[in-house]
Amino acid sequence: MHKSKIQRFLKKRMVADLHHQAKPGSPPGTLIAHPDLINSKFSMTVMAFDDNEIFEKELADPSELPAILEKYSVTWLDVCGLGNVQMLDEIAQVFNFHPLAMEDVVNIHQRPKVEEYDNFIFAVTRMPQLIDGNLQLEQVSIFWGKNFVVTFQEGEDNGDCLDPLRSRIKHGGRRQKLLRAEYLAYAMLDTIIDSFFPILEFYGNSLDDLEEDAIAQPSTKIVVGIHDYKRDLLILRRAMWSQREAIRSFSETAVFSDPDMKFFIRDCEDHTVQLIDILESYRERTSGLMDIYLSSVSNKMNSAMKVLTMISTIFMPMTVIVGVYGMNFDPLVSPWNMPELGWYYGYPFALALLVITGIGLTAVFWLSGWFKR
Repeated sequence: MHKSKIQRFLKKRMVADLHHQAKPGSPPGTLIAHPDLINSKFSMTVMAFDDNEIFEKELADPSELPAILEKYSVTWLDVCGLGNVQMLDEIAQVFNFHPLAMEDVVNIHQRPKVEEYDNFIFAVTRMPQLIDGNLQLEQVSIFWGKNFVVTFQEGEDNGDCLDPLRSRIKHGGRRQKLLRAEYLAYAMLDTIIDSFFPILEFYGNSLDDLEEDAIAQPSTKIVVGIHDYKRDLLILRRAMWSQREAIRSFSETAVFSDPDMKFFIRDCEDHTVQLIDILESYRERTSGLMDIYLSSVSNKMNSAMKVLTMISTIFMPMTVIVGVYGMNFDPLVSPWNMPELGWYYGYPFALALLVITGIGLTAVFWLSGWFKR
């Protein structure tokens, strides 16, 4: 994406984030759909399961949920699209979600966090995606309680990273652990956080290519690429720092039905620390790339100056010789007025003097190593 287009997109998104906020004085918990998501496709997919059965269906009405919740051990409701405020409100009524939590769901600029309520836990995280080489961070809101997990995603146009988790549920991979809603929610957080690693691998390979281009063929495109990667890495860093603090605070204060859950949450926190370390190293590389680019440009300029210096130095004495023989002195007036003009070999001598001077100076530069790349 061109730099000007990126700036216009960010400005438009920032203005939209400001405009979709509730007016001052509005009641807390007022749901106002984000302008970018009003026309997004809305869908509800439920995946409920127990020891013997897995039930999966796309729901048309939240009123079907109570029967499913009663029948199965764990119910996962995945909601894609946040433009239908009425449907979101009906879902919140089924699960008795707090209005302030639902307000954070539709306000898609929230920082990653984890909050505990009386009958559920609410988490906000960021899911990274690369679309045509451009980074996008989608907000994913996760609610979980005794026997349910509900996820809210901005849209389904670009998919998500939770397909491996769905496959584990369908094919029985550690199904016994997934029968606990808290473990299923942890698995979602862990999967989303782990999805940052392929993104960073892409940036690592891109920085390698950019470094080679900065050394071999420095151009203004290198500068644009460096600034684009630097901006993306800064966005990822902010998301990871917030995610790390949220998980750390949650692991220290939360009470789980399974004591082993604390170890799983700590492992999730450890992954965020690894990601932050990688991000810090990549940000340092982008700063170093600018130094490499400037050094390459300086070296190319020095090479150009060296060539111009050699050309000037070689032709300067030749210019003096030609200038001397271009003076209009009449040898008939005085025998000292350029007597070689009347010499039979005068013209070949002047040409030979020019050639010998040029070859001699070229040899001097060659022996001095100026022609080495």
